[in-house]
Amino acid sequence: MKEVKVMKRYKCDFCKRRSTKSIMELHERRCFRNPNRFCDYCDNKGYTLESENNIEFKQDCPYCSQRDLQKEKEIEAREKKERESRNQVIVGNEIVDLPF
Repeated sequence: MKEVKVMKRYKCDFCKRRSTKSIMELHERRCFRNPNRFCDYCDNKGYTLESENNIEFKQDCPYCSQRDLQKEKEIEAREKKERESRNQVIVGNEIVDLPF
């Protein structure tokens, strides 16, 4: 039987995605759940410059403008309910399992 190399897996601080360290560093910077994320499409300007027939005009960024605060609150409430059902609490920035 051959020994298999085991790689550490890291979890995104904002969503449930897990992967290797280098991939998670790239993902967290652009994660849609991250309130301070970096948008590659508009470079965090909130708009893009589109040109049509040599006329430039501003257009809202389709990715940044899709951020729905109401939906984020619903997701947070659902995740809190899931943690409560699994006897978990948040301490600082970490989720901790309760012993009972």
